[in-house]
Amino acid sequence: MERTFSITTLGCKLNQYESECIRQTLVKNGWIFREQGQAASFIIINTCTVTGRSDSRCRNAIRRAKKSSPDSIIIATGCYAETRPDALKGMPETDMIIGNDEKGSIPRLMEELSAGSADGSSRQCVSSPIEPAVGVFLDRSRALVKIQEGCDASCSYCIIPRARGASRSVDTGAILTQVSELEKNGCEEIVLTGIHIGRYGGDLASRATLESLMREILLETRVLRVRLSSIEVNEVTDGIIGMIADSGRVAPHFHIPLQSGHDDILRAMNRPYTTAIFREKLLSIKKASPDIAVGTDIIVGFPGETEDHFNSSARFLKSVPVDYFHVFPFSARPETAAESLPGQVSPEEKKARCRRLINLGKSRRREFMMSQAGRVSLTLIQGKARKHSRFSTGLTGNYCEVSLPADSGLQGRLENVEILRYSRGRLYGRLVT
Repeated sequence: MERTFSITTLGCKLNQYESECIRQTLVKNGWIFREQGQAASFIIINTCTVTGRSDSRCRNAIRRAKKSSPDSIIIATGCYAETRPDALKGMPETDMIIGNDEKGSIPRLMEELSAGSADGSSRQCVSSPIEPAVGVFLDRSRALVKIQEGCDASCSYCIIPRARGASRSVDTGAILTQVSELEKNGCEEIVLTGIHIGRYGGDLASRATLESLMREILLETRVLRVRLSSIEVNEVTDGIIGMIADSGRVAPHFHIPLQSGHDDILRAMNRPYTTAIFREKLLSIKKASPDIAVGTDIIVGFPGETEDHFNSSARFLKSVPVDYFHVFPFSARPETAAESLPGQVSPEEKKARCRRLINLGKSRRREFMMSQAGRVSLTLIQGKARKHSRFSTGLTGNYCEVSLPADSGLQGRLENVEILRYSRGRLYGRLVT
């Protein structure tokens, strides 16, 4: 059997990180990586199940993979594979189903199948840690660093605790080693990622915290920029805000899920804060530095959300300093409390409400991007905007994408960029020596 493989990843940054770990392990062991859509002996589909649409995308990805490469062995892994293995077993295109805790066994299993010493029709994997990724991340100018796994929260709509298990933290020393290796490999920006990163360290003997981990990274490594992935509002400490505002090495950017701008709906969601707490935290962040970008997530059409609830939520979003937001229609997940709540909102109404908030979000994002014109910002050069474009793209610390002329040799480098103008939804800039 030819030692070739490809990986298709759906969903969160943690999935992206784990796919890259698997890819690097296989390449290190002599396997040949194929681009998505190319024929390969093995195709790994790393799935997501956060919404019903995610489930559908996973099934479609499996069908496309088998159609493009009929002789491939299709391995489905990830959260959809973990929570709905029976649904995948019913798909003739699926050859193997591997749970989240077993992802680390995929390279070993592929070796056995390639050598003819394992039966591909049965599940051969056991719980196994994933070997950390320390090389260059494929098609990424920044590296993801997993610091935590799982979630102890009990949001009424969320299936992720069932898919990922309880919160488990990566040892601080292991994280520092990985960041140091990435730094040696030329990585200039890392993203600390996990399912619930604000809970970092609670299960460790050292009783470390996310704040203490960030301080250790800044003290023990010289990586130029550290970025946080999504964090809950109650876990944004004054110390973290201070590091972002003052250190110069932590990206001035927070993504803090709100989910609803009405307290009644937040209670039904079992979210552990109020809109007043959320507002106060955002004002503290902006007081520390107005340049810190704050993004959020909103779920529209949660069971029991009336028109009045929705209008109140929209007014709240208009009143707080949020610079962008992602809008999602509520999607009932099997075996969650919200699945059976009364007051289910029709698909048509959810769509209409989403459209209203998306338009508001576009307006808010445009205002923030326009405010960046004339500034000089340390920007991560990400590569060509399109294959034959004369422009490259860059990502500023406060999460604005910039188009600029830049040599391909600068990809992955942090460079000073002057933001010249905003035009038709994009920022344009130039390198500053």
